[in-house]
Amino acid sequence: MAKKVRTTKTKRDPKRIRENLGTFLKDKRLKKGYSQADFAAKLGYASPQFVSDWERGVSSPPMKKLPEIASELNVKIDVLFELLVDLATNQLRENLNEEFKKIS
Repeated sequence: MAKKVRTTKTKRDPKRIRENLGTFLKDKRLKKGYSQADFAAKLGYASPQFVSDWERGVSSPPMKKLPEIASELNVKIDVLFELLVDLATNQLRENLNEEFKKIS
């Protein structure tokens, strides 16, 4: 009997992935007992707005901050990296789909 191949494609929404990253960061921050201002200060930011934006899915933390974030939250950097890679991959896919629509 032939192996069944899954043909449905699941579209992963970049905003949803960014929110997953944000939720992950917020959960870990709260478990450490940090306010957004505390966490921002530990990362060298003067304003908690950066942390707020990450947690709400408005933006993502810069790659260069991943080691500090991982250290402060006691998580493996690989976990943060994978969340950001998923986000970047899906943003690229979305951009390429838009470009393809323009030329077809």
